[in-house]
Amino acid sequence: MKMKICGVAITGSTANLAIVFLDENGSAQHYPCQTRKISLDDEKSYQSLAAFAQAIAAFAHENGVDAFCIKERALTGPMAGGGTTFKIETLIQYCSGKPVHFVHANTLRKFEKTNLAGLPAGLQAYLHDPYRAGAYHLSLG
Repeated sequence: MKMKICGVAITGSTANLAIVFLDENGSAQHYPCQTRKISLDDEKSYQSLAAFAQAIAAFAHENGVDAFCIKERALTGPMAGGGTTFKIETLIQYCSGKPVHFVHANTLRKFEKTNLAGLPAGLQAYLHDPYRAGAYHLSLG
């Protein structure tokens, strides 16, 4: 199988995860896996941080993830990400053992309009942005 990218959208204390790969025709496909969310239970607890880090590393290993692509969150303003979301982002960067890339929300909106493949049938709504992030990164070649 070709390169697998795990798209990530962080909401609150949860990383929503969707693995995307290109099929033999070069079309983005969803790689189904059991884990679709990993949550950080207590951002102030060392044990919770360590458990999240271990879960991300295990997820990447078990699913053969080659890289992560995280949908960026605003740093300021009404839609700004909270401290917990930035901790999750950092844990993915530091503990996954894989390259981590970022894509701006505006870039994903533009990609959505030009992405001919669209979303896979039956993909849960909370996985739409992670899927798009992974598909976008694969489209960069």
